[in-house]
Parts: sequence; structure tokens; C-alpha cells
Amino acid sequence: MLTSPLVHGTLMKIVVPQRCKLLDQVKSRESWGADRIRAYQEEKLREMIHYCWNHVPFYRKHWAGAIASPDEIKVIEDLQKLPVVSRQLFRDNVQDMLTTDKSVEYSEARTGGSTASPIIYQTNKLDDEYGWAQLYQGWTWAGWKVGEPFLVVGGESVGAGLGDNRNWKDWVINRWVTSGTNITLERTRHLVESPEFKEIRFIYGYPNSIRELCERMVELGARPPQIRGVVCTAEVMLPEVRARISEVLGGVPVLDQWGLGDGAQHACESLMNDGLHVSWHRGILEILDDDDRQRTGLNESGRGVATSLLNLATPFVRYDTGDQLHWKSFEPSASGIAWPRIGPVEGRTGDVIHLPSGRSIPMPGLTLVMRWLEGLRQYQFIQTGPASVTVRLDRGPGFAQSEAETVAFLNQRIAPDVNWTIVWDAPELTRNGKLLVIRNDWLRGLGLSRPPRA
Repeated sequence: MLTSPLVHGTLMKIVVPQRCKLLDQVKSRESWGADRIRAYQEEKLREMIHYCWNHVPFYRKHWAGAIASPDEIKVIEDLQKLPVVSRQLFRDNVQDMLTTDKSVEYSEARTGGSTASPIIYQTNKLDDEYGWAQLYQGWTWAGWKVGEPFLVVGGESVGAGLGDNRNWKDWVINRWVTSGTNITLERTRHLVESPEFKEIRFIYGYPNSIRELCERMVELGARPPQIRGVVCTAEVMLPEVRARISEVLGGVPVLDQWGLGDGAQHACESLMNDGLHVSWHRGILEILDDDDRQRTGLNESGRGVATSLLNLATPFVRYDTGDQLHWKSFEPSASGIAWPRIGPVEGRTGDVIHLPSGRSIPMPGLTLVMRWLEGLRQYQFIQTGPASVTVRLDRGPGFAQSEAETVAFLNQRIAPDVNWTIVWDAPELTRNGKLLVIRNDWLRGLGLSRPPRA
């Protein structure tokens, strides 16, 4: 059932009032410069360091020998006194990372696993709602308005049917969903012929998934007539992918986004396409050199390290994001947004699996499935033939599934028409040390990036 954007905007203010208020707050602070941002972050940082010292057992032990008192951390530069927390260190100490403060209410969250190394953690409501507010802010830069219908191309559904079921939350925020892991001409035709297709104003999802959906739209001679913009997330968006999405959708802006739920990080492009504006309400971003010292120069690549400021359930302090980043500018953008900007994120790369059935399976869809395998350190999918995929799995001590159980899991959650080969070993990196979560050796061997149209 389609109703007006005004109705949905009003419902959102009733159902998620805190989120809507935080969005208004975040929008009102787009002109905040470096000094105001730093003052806010350092006040929250001092509060968080004291909180972790008193309520998170892991940090008292982890900081032993680095600081004798939480009072030693006053400004962002002082974070360099503290050791970095790796993803594996987090996993090994996950229980001690949880707050002992009984007054904090929290719920479980899982990362999307876009670095091929999924994490389970806890989050509290304020941090979660701020995360949504910052996400929505980036969408508004692409032309979306609260209450307007939008399409999400993503999720872990492999889809027994043609459409994905909407729940009441989807209806309230006017969100429509199509699978980013099961992209076929038949599913696209079902979407194109639906009433909501003509009303969609905005698309959010994985760049390779959106691009594959666009290619199917071209075959059907259709595009959403009221589309205003696109925001892509979860994997590196190649220039040719951005250009193709925009071309198929009539020249609308296609913006890039980077996010990290566990580290409370978010950054999104504006219409200027002059770097990703770093959201700063929930966390502090450091870019470190090989000696764990903060990089402050422009265009100097380093490891992204995150410190959360609002998550009292599972605080992350100097947490290695697994991504390579660089500062692009500290000056206000021509868009009027004054926040610091990073350049394109250098991690989260991968090809697309293409099957004889016509299905396309981009990288982020697989990561959302693989995050449910307990005890899995890292993984990689290598397509070796039209319907053959080798899966490299790096198992931790908590991984208990047999090879047969793992194949059954992949058949059920990803695709039953694939010949899966399991290799119990770490992923194979590229010559420059990068991880391709999906590597399509079959198409690369043919000199192609995607199969030719039938």
C-alpha cells in the first residue's frame, strides 16, 4: 500500500522521535568547524575514558603500563598513549569488553563483515539512534527527504520468491527492499512492474548490486521516473560503477559512503564529490602510520582507528577498523559543510560472482551471510568456473561446523546451484597485500569483468 510521504514523515516522528530530533541536530551542525568539533569530541572523550576505566574490565588491564590514571587522556593527541585494539584482540576478550554498569540497557549488534572479519558486540539506544541520524543525513545530501519512499538494494536474502517481505518498520519509514545477493532479470521485472517503482526517490545499497540491478533495468527499458539520487556503501565504488549507475538512472548524483557500526564511524560525500565528510558525533577517527602515530597530513595513507564516544555497552577505544584511509581536506567544502574529509576508502574490495542462472552475487551480500558463522576469522570466495566457487575459511577456536555442514549452510543461505569447494586456510591476498573478498578468477581468465549479455 502506497501512502503520501507526509504521512510517513509524521509517523516517523511518532515511532522514532529521538532519531528524527537527532537528524535535525546533526543537520544544524553541518557548518561546525574544527575548533567546535574538537571541543565537543574531547569533552566526550574524557568522559568515555573515565567510564571505561571504571566499568569496562578489559581497558584497565589493556592500558596497564600505558597510563596510570584516566586523567592522562585529555585531548585527541593523548590517545597515542594507548595501545590499539585489533579485531582479534576484541574477539579474545569480548566478555571483558562489556560494561559492568547495570544501569546501561543494550542490545546485540553484528558488523556486516565487509572486511571479511565479522564482529558481534553490544550497543545502547542513543548510540544506535545517532547512527541512523548520521546515515539519514548523508541521504539528504543525495536529495532524499524524511518520509519519502526509498529502495534498499542489499541484505542477505537469497529470495525464494520474487519480492522481499516488508515488516512494519519498513512501512513506517517508507522503505522498500530488493535483494542485493539474488539479482536476476525476473526479480527486476517484478520490481519494475510494482506500484512503488514509480514512486522511488532514492536508492541506497551496495554499488556492485545497484549496478547489476541497473543493467537488468536497461534490458527491461525501465528506470524509476522520480529518482533523485543514490548513496552507495559497504564496498569500494569504482569510478566506472558510479558512472554507469548515474547514466542508467538519468544522470542523478551517486554518492559514496563509508561506515563502521562497531567503531561508531560514518562518512559520506556531498554533491560536490570532494571527499567523504566524517561524521563526528559518535566517534573519533584517527589515521595512523606504521608506528601507531597519528597522521595529520593530507593524502598520507594509514590505518583507520576508531574510538566510540556514546556506546556505553561495548566501548571501542583505538579500535583498528581494518581499512586504509587518508585525510583529503580539513577546509570547508563548497557545499557549505565544514567537517573534515577523507578520500576514497582503500579497503573492502571484491568482484562479483556470476552464475549461469543469471544471478549476480556482489561482495556485501555474502558478508552479511558469513557473519553468522561463529568462530570464523576471515573468508574469501574465488569463482573458478561458471558454477564453481572455492571458499577459503580461516577458522578460530570457536568454529565448530564440519565441511558438510558448511556446504549445507552455503547452499541454504547463498545458492544451491553452486559447486562449493571448501579450503580451510587464510584468504589469498593480492601482490600489494589487499584482500579481495570475492575474486572472480573465471572471468579474469577470460579477460572480462562481467559476463557478456546473452
